[in-house]
Amino acid sequence: MKISLNWLNKYVFPLNMDENEISNILADIGLPVKGINNVNKDFILDVEVTPNRTDAMSHYGIARDLYAVLKFKGHKVHLVKPIINEENNNKSHIQIFVKTQHEKCIIRYSGILIYEIKIEPSPYWLISRLKSIGIKSINNIIDIMHFVMHELGQPIHIFDMDQIKNGKIIIKNAEKNTYFKSSDNIIRQLDEEDLVICDAVKPLSIAGMMNHVKSNIHIGTKNIFIGSACFNPTIIRNIRKKHFLKIETQHLFDKDMDPNQTVYALQRTAFLIRKIIKNKIICSNVVDFYPHPILFSKIKLRYNKIVNIIGKKISIKKIKKILSLLEIIIDSENDKHLFISVPSYRTDVQREIDVIEEILRIYGIRNIPIYHNIKIYTLPKFSYKTEYKIQQTLFEQLICYGFQEIISSTMINEKKYSFLLNSFFKRKEIKVLNPVNKSYKFMRSSLLSSMIDCIEYNYKNNRIENNMKFFELGKIYYEINNKFLEKTYLGIVISQKEKTEYKPFFYLKGIIEQIFQKSGIFNYTQVLSKHPLLENVISILYNHKNLVEIGKFQNNVLKRKILTRNEIFYAEIDWEYLISIIQEKKIIYVPFSKYPTSRRDLSLLVDKTIAFEKINQLIKKKENHIIKKIKIYDLYEGINLPTSKKSYTISFFFESKKETLTDQIINNSMKEIEFFLKKELKAEIRKKLYKMR
Repeated sequence: MKISLNWLNKYVFPLNMDENEISNILADIGLPVKGINNVNKDFILDVEVTPNRTDAMSHYGIARDLYAVLKFKGHKVHLVKPIINEENNNKSHIQIFVKTQHEKCIIRYSGILIYEIKIEPSPYWLISRLKSIGIKSINNIIDIMHFVMHELGQPIHIFDMDQIKNGKIIIKNAEKNTYFKSSDNIIRQLDEEDLVICDAVKPLSIAGMMNHVKSNIHIGTKNIFIGSACFNPTIIRNIRKKHFLKIETQHLFDKDMDPNQTVYALQRTAFLIRKIIKNKIICSNVVDFYPHPILFSKIKLRYNKIVNIIGKKISIKKIKKILSLLEIIIDSENDKHLFISVPSYRTDVQREIDVIEEILRIYGIRNIPIYHNIKIYTLPKFSYKTEYKIQQTLFEQLICYGFQEIISSTMINEKKYSFLLNSFFKRKEIKVLNPVNKSYKFMRSSLLSSMIDCIEYNYKNNRIENNMKFFELGKIYYEINNKFLEKTYLGIVISQKEKTEYKPFFYLKGIIEQIFQKSGIFNYTQVLSKHPLLENVISILYNHKNLVEIGKFQNNVLKRKILTRNEIFYAEIDWEYLISIIQEKKIIYVPFSKYPTSRRDLSLLVDKTIAFEKINQLIKKKENHIIKKIKIYDLYEGINLPTSKKSYTISFFFESKKETLTDQIINNSMKEIEFFLKKELKAEIRKKLYKMR
């Protein structure tokens, strides 16, 4: 959403800071700015507003949030609400009737009549305001409508009043096979599921989103009707998608709006029309349909809950100040909690946890100390079988390891690495026939492409300065043998910009092994494999079927400087297969052995082509019941070794559930292992004496 700083300064002032400072402040309160443009001595911020924050989808909404955080930080700023004029003494000649199949589809509908207007070009200030955010000027009345919608975030529409028959506005479901020629000169066929605004004879608009070509105002229009609606967003979204209605303010129609703002938006529109039209106009009183008024949400806010969630005690004085700045009313209080009323424009704040999030947002998450030592307790094995519970537990585990969840679009543009991927696996990309964005017309065939884009975006915009750890659960889509297929994968990625204590590849592999351990998956095998985008790839198999692939992203695939300086490590888990394995697993209780574990290290020289996994699997086949675990301790290649050889140091862990193992039993077992490895792999034992630990 484009926000003009000059426009913003009309509501919250003085803004004695540059555009970058304002951008950082907005980002800190959950309104990140993805770009700043300089347009005619004005800075335009491209603000990313989450779909639930409908209150911030306007200039005044952003100003309201900006004022709250600046005031809390001690800045001497003022918030000015857009001016209106409520003095309308003329009776309205319009009546509103509602006839719909579903009563809840219309929350509120308000209207006002304005007489003796004059259609002419807009004044310079209005043209420049709209131009700064990319809206072309049409005429003074239409421009005012667009201005108010971007100022307050309230959808409004305008009809030529002389085209309204019998002074009636009827909101109802369209009749079957109704043909509607809209202002974009497209004839659409409507049915009973479509919501229309009509007069006594004909439809005037499709749910206030797009007018009939004959109900629009024109150069000869003298009298107008302005409507301000709050409809059920789900119904409106379905209508818009069904009829491919493309309008600049569709993000407002699709969301939960504040029904208590419809009249204010009309009064603001009337005030601005009075201001720019020189001849005296006449306004009617507002006519209003509001059968079930929406009241403020009542919430109990506990002080101890705030501390438990945020992790820091905030003074009661500061909590009350934040609530006041957010226009949240304190109804009553005691020493343990507050009873508060949340304004109806905050449609996203319905629970206690939502209010706590608002307090943290204004207080500043940067003011919450981060402790370097975090205790992470081992999660229990799964005692449930539902996919949701399994997903919840695994996600919590990844978050404990410092990973962040991302959700990316399933649509991608055609890229080199996407082509390589599909060519390697002998499959085709799926192309969408009618994409919303022509630059993104292919369904993704790997989560890797989305995660690479996310990493690049965060580095480019300085969102995360150092190393990144992300995970995403999502579907991929591809075509094989003329069949469309979709599969769900869990992608885990580490991007290393600065050197760390751990080796990212082995750290990522360890994360996968921890997931397996918590899931009860133990008897898996690892093999070297090939991948068109990854190098040093390991495939983890379970029952001879591929479950996971881990590798390092090939730098030569990337042509962007911002990423070539980093090392990217990626793991992809077949989610559906993982879930099926966990669901089939039986929970078995095995008590810990009361006897100690002993360890022996063995160094051996083998052919360079032999992987540790081959050694691991060969020893497992021996079925030596006192070997509890085998781990690689060291790998060496280089000086003092033949070029065709490499040296492994392998740790063997011995344990018995019946007795304490003596050195003789363990040494005899090691001799058997030594003989076996010599026979199967022609290994050379580098030390005859086993190192005991």
